Amino acid sequence: MSSGGVQVAVRVRPFNKREKSMNAKCCIRMKTPATWIRNPDNDQEKQFTFDYSYWSHSGYKEEDNGLLVATDDNYATQMGVYKDLGEAVLNNCFEGYNTSLFAYGQTGSGKSYSMVGYGPNKGIIPIVCENLFRRVDEGKQNPSVSYQVTVVMMEIYNEQLRDLLHPKVNKKGGLKIRSNKKIGVYIPGLKEEPVDSYEAIERKMQEGTANR
Repeated sequence: MSSGGVQVAVRVRPFNKREKSMNAKCCIRMKTPATWIRNPDNDQEKQFTFDYSYWSHSGYKEEDNGLLVATDDNYATQMGVYKDLGEAVLNNCFEGYNTSLFAYGQTGSGKSYSMVGYGPNKGIIPIVCENLFRRVDEGKQNPSVSYQVTVVMMEIYNEQLRDLLHPKVNKKGGLKIRSNKKIGVYIPGLKEEPVDSYEAIERKMQEGTANR
């Protein structure tokens, strides 16, 4: 297994327009794997250690095509985050292990940028998918191996689970989560959709988002 156990990473984003207008001051500094938080009242710092601490608050410039590139060695690029986190997920998948990756944080904290990205600044999901299908294409050269890639999209809202790709299957009270000794955790009624490219996954994500 290329990367075992639970890994935790944190990332700090640049100030947004509202924070800049308020003349906000950054009270975070990072040097992976350490994060320091400064108390603005007394300037005392407290250190926390994670598997990765990604500094993306400053130390970058924007190219003419919109790509953000590092001007400082401490700046965490999208590709750098993928190599640390997404590549391990992909490797574990091809080695036959169940694997999960999720982002947690308040609204506006930068989860979507890290996971999906925007424009040329691709996030973990599109890069993983591009490399997934590249590996699948390479694997097809072996006639004894076959691959099937499927996607599901669901949400948990108000403690109810809904299928976003097939809203008609959603029952009152939401779908149920079950556990089986042979197949593990599963959700009866949750539909899987076959996909053959990241573009197909993206279309399904747009479809699911419209059903939220």
